[in-house]
Amino acid sequence: MTIENKVVVRFRDNRLVKGFTYDFNPAKDRFHVTDAEDKDKIHEIPMSLMKALFFVKTFEGNRDYKSPEGYSKESLKHILGKKVRVTFSDGEVLVGTTNGYDPKRQSFFIFPVETESNNERVLIISESTDKVEAWI
Repeated sequence: MTIENKVVVRFRDNRLVKGFTYDFNPAKDRFHVTDAEDKDKIHEIPMSLMKALFFVKTFEGNRDYKSPEGYSKESLKHILGKKVRVTFSDGEVLVGTTNGYDPKRQSFFIFPVETESNNERVLIISESTDKVEAWI
C-alpha cells in the first residue's frame, strides 16, 4: 500500500517545496516530492540540505497562527511523550513532544501539542538546530 503524505520541505537556505511524498523514509538520505501545483514536476530532496520536513493538514496553513508557549504543566499532563522546545539555527522555535530525541541521530520527530497547528508532525534535522531542551 502506498501512503500519500502532504508535506512542506524547508531547506536551510530558506527555500520551500510543497507537495506529496510517497517514498519518504527517515533512514534514507533522500526522497521525492511531487509538486503541489505542477503534478508533472518531481523534486529530489536530499536530507542533508533540509532544515525540517512538515507533514501538514493543508498547504495554505494559517499565517496568523502563532504557537503558544504559555502552557502550564497542568494543561499538558495528559499529553504523552517528552515535551521539547526546539530552537533552529535561524532562530525559529517549535514546541512539541517527541518519543525519541537523541542528539547523535540525524533527525527526530516532534508532534505539536496544540490542536490548532497545521502540522501533524515535523521531522527535524538535528544539524539545523541550535538547541533542543526539555520544556515544562
